[in-house]
Amino acid sequence: MNPPLGLSKSLLFTGLCIALMSATLSNALDCYACSYLDGYSDTFCLNNASAVRVINCTKKYCVTVRQELLRNSSKVMSFLRDCQDEPVMLYGNRPDETFRTYYTSCQQNRCNGHNGRVKNSTNGAGGSGIHNAIVPGKNAGQGVSFSLWPLFLFLIPALWQLT
Repeated sequence: MNPPLGLSKSLLFTGLCIALMSATLSNALDCYACSYLDGYSDTFCLNNASAVRVINCTKKYCVTVRQELLRNSSKVMSFLRDCQDEPVMLYGNRPDETFRTYYTSCQQNRCNGHNGRVKNSTNGAGGSGIHNAIVPGKNAGQGVSFSLWPLFLFLIPALWQLT
């Protein structure tokens, strides 16, 4: 039996592999991930995001959480870069008697490379982009929204018939 439309088995198999890999990768969000604690950590996490590790995250947001002393705002007590499905706060800050904690979240690759006080950074890679901009990114409706099982149910019999 001839392959449909003149396609070979290897071409069909290659197409299937590419479809599966692109479906898997489309949901990934690259975020900087590190933590800083005053007196216990080096300052790379706080001051140089490009020097810290990047994680391939399947959660919805890259986040930063910056905690400063309320009476001395230049004193950062802790800092976190991470990814989360549901951040404590999308953007804003909460003071208490001792600290002011800044929360930022974004949905673009490496968008959490900023200092933690700004809304987000429009250039994903370095953290020194234009601040307070609207950044398009993923929302719950993007990414893989289809099941791959119908693809398998169609392609496996087609490949089987080619033998």
